[in-house]
Amino acid sequence: MLLQTLAALAVYGFFRRDRRGLPAWRVVAAPLTACAGLAVLIVLVCRNFGLLTEASTGVNLALLAPLPLVFALGLGVALRIRRRAPRAYAGLTTVDVESG
Repeated sequence: MLLQTLAALAVYGFFRRDRRGLPAWRVVAAPLTACAGLAVLIVLVCRNFGLLTEASTGVNLALLAPLPLVFALGLGVALRIRRRAPRAYAGLTTVDVESG
C-alpha cells in the first residue's frame, strides 16, 4: 500500500513538469486524491491490524515493525546503486521486450 501511495505521488510529480495536454483533474487531482486515500488506508490498517490478524499485540508489532526498516534498507540500496552505477540504476525501470 505504501508503494502504491508513492506511485500515486510519483504520477503527480511526473505530470507536474509536463501535463502533456491532459486536463488538471487527471494529472493533479486524481493522483493526489489517490495518494491521500491510500495514506488514510495505511493508517487505518495499521491502527486496526489486530482485527485482520486476531493475534496478540506482540505478534502484530513483530509483523509491522520490520516494514519501515526494510523500506529504508531498500531506499539505501537504491541510492547506493544510483551513486555508484548510474547506468545500472537508469536501467532498473526499462524493459526491452524485443530482446529475449
